[in-house]
Amino acid sequence: AVFPLPHTVLYPGTVLPLRVCEKPYCDLVNDALAGDSSIAVVLRKMGEAQGGASPLHAVAGAGRIIHAEKLEGGHFNILVHGLHRVRLVEELPRERSYRRFRSEVIPAPDRAQLAAAGGELARLQSCVLSLRSAVAETDAQLVEVLRSTADPLELADILAATLVSEPEVQQTLLAAGELRVRLSRLIDLLADVMVRIGAPPRTAQLN
Repeated sequence: AVFPLPHTVLYPGTVLPLRVCEKPYCDLVNDALAGDSSIAVVLRKMGEAQGGASPLHAVAGAGRIIHAEKLEGGHFNILVHGLHRVRLVEELPRERSYRRFRSEVIPAPDRAQLAAAGGELARLQSCVLSLRSAVAETDAQLVEVLRSTADPLELADILAATLVSEPEVQQTLLAAGELRVRLSRLIDLLADVMVRIGAPPRTAQLN
């Protein structure tokens, strides 16, 4: 089951709050809660609907509803915990009021990809240290984000969800197939953030 949204991307390792009001998606939540609580959040593409259905990006964030508050009128407030990147392979026949796809989980980077991205991982670590130093006394919430995990890949996804504001750019990072490319793009974006907030001079090492 997919929840298409115009301005929202779900990353693994993040928690996304959603207010669900439209009937098809209230049906989706009800059905998910009656099963294993799994849903996918997918960014709508820009452009006109085709055959009555909005065009969607091929890569989505799959997760699980970890909290649901039922509201008046059958609406919901929910929290979705992102678990995987998935590729939407084929749309299934419309048997419910919402859209469903056959999908496949995109595997996490293997050892070879991690080794190939060693330089980018080191640059990301330097970037995170610089950010932490720059906001240590001004943004406690961001400091907590930067300390939230020791896993650099998990942290990369959390930073993309937290500090990248444009949904289409977030989608590009979500869908990037090569780890080195994904991390390099993220580092460039974080370098821009550090320029805006006045990070320490050592960020010059990122150039």
